Amino acid sequence: MSRVPTPPRLTLALSFTLLFAACATSRAPIDQGGARQGPDTSHVHQRGNESASVPRQLQQPGIKQQVLQESLQARILPVGMRELSEGRWLLLFPARPPNAALELLSLEEVRPFLTIFAALGPRPRLHLLEWPGASKMGQGAASPWESKLREEFFSRVGPSLIPLPESLTSSRLFLALQLSTRYMGEGIREAAIALFTSPAFVLSVCLSIAVYFAAWLAPEPLFSKAFAATMTLRLSLAVGLAEEGHVALASLRLYQEAQAASSPQQLEAASARFGKSMGGTSLRVLVTVATLGVSRLIPQVPESGIWRQLPPVTPEGLVLLEQSAATAQAASNGTLIVSGVAAGTATYSILSDAPKPSTRYGKPHTRENPTHNEAIERELASREAAGHTSLRKDRVQRNAAGKRVYDDAPVGEVRFRRPDASSVRPDGVRHNTNYISNPRDLKRELEAFDAMKRAAPEAIHELYMLDGTLVSRYVPAGIGVP
Repeated sequence: MSRVPTPPRLTLALSFTLLFAACATSRAPIDQGGARQGPDTSHVHQRGNESASVPRQLQQPGIKQQVLQESLQARILPVGMRELSEGRWLLLFPARPPNAALELLSLEEVRPFLTIFAALGPRPRLHLLEWPGASKMGQGAASPWESKLREEFFSRVGPSLIPLPESLTSSRLFLALQLSTRYMGEGIREAAIALFTSPAFVLSVCLSIAVYFAAWLAPEPLFSKAFAATMTLRLSLAVGLAEEGHVALASLRLYQEAQAASSPQQLEAASARFGKSMGGTSLRVLVTVATLGVSRLIPQVPESGIWRQLPPVTPEGLVLLEQSAATAQAASNGTLIVSGVAAGTATYSILSDAPKPSTRYGKPHTRENPTHNEAIERELASREAAGHTSLRKDRVQRNAAGKRVYDDAPVGEVRFRRPDASSVRPDGVRHNTNYISNPRDLKRELEAFDAMKRAAPEAIHELYMLDGTLVSRYVPAGIGVP
């Protein structure tokens, strides 16, 4: 991917992206009425057949009942899910009808982003299309603010996959993006004009094209940088692979046509094709990628503010929490293979109206696994009612006197642990408890359990599965069983 494919190859490669989402059920069909019979579908989770649809971790009676009882509106996701080897998951995305609510984008919705980008770059200025000097467009050193945005974007998302000029802000791509707004639809044009007037925003879109969307040129693009992989996962869940492929195809086509333009008319025509291809959802995807790529430069606006441009809950009921991934690979058959994500309830939320995580005893243990967090909160609440003191949630291990303790024989150089729930009983004994969300983590959790015993042999230590099954318990001599 070090060089730009020829236009036919570009069209063919990215056409797969549009095709596979429309045919996402070709290998493992998903039927609204229930699971279809056929080979290789035993672990594809589908709507209609609850016992076959729930992810394998949730089929354990205790965990499944706990999750399903948390909401009367629980429902199964039509996004197909299959566990692969070595901690990888395969997600199938059936074709989705357009979301009319996302096809409009108002000026009010983008005002926070206008403030953000105004602080990152210079004031907007009028660009004149003076073609006699067009051969020198993009030449010359980048300004300090452009270099800063480039460095930030590359550090988060990865290096540029297509050739870039020394200065993007004076390039044809930059100008073509600004010209494209006059051809966008009425429902998004006002917001688009405001956004594309900002030099910092347009530069971020240019970088998005060069780094993120260019990766979609490959027939089965692989996102190996964690940030890009996570963004791919979350965008796919929010708008579908087809929409991501559409934006990538339109963006890369604009890049190639702008590079090849030999007259103002040709550049204008390229801008028109790009502008007409943009809908509200497409523009939201552009805003999301462009803003997240430089989000460390804008700490005053949390990421949740960025994601308000996309729905917090998908039409299927998937709550878009802080899912993360180590790698993501989009295949030409309409699937996304991800690795490094937390399994079970950490990966899937089947509650369309999931409540906010409880924080009475501290910040959420993890927003990706609400069941684990609620188990800790319930445990600490029961201990408080029993007269325990020094209630601690997911904090560094301490003894009954409040002194921090360390493992004298650390495993993997981990010298201290963080019990999920910790408290001091009325008799003055420290009581630590950990929970296991995923059975595959049992070995690691047992190592942590042993480390906590070595660090504080005078304390009580327990290890449970989330369904309440006791895995291991240590009680010092002469101390009563909890």
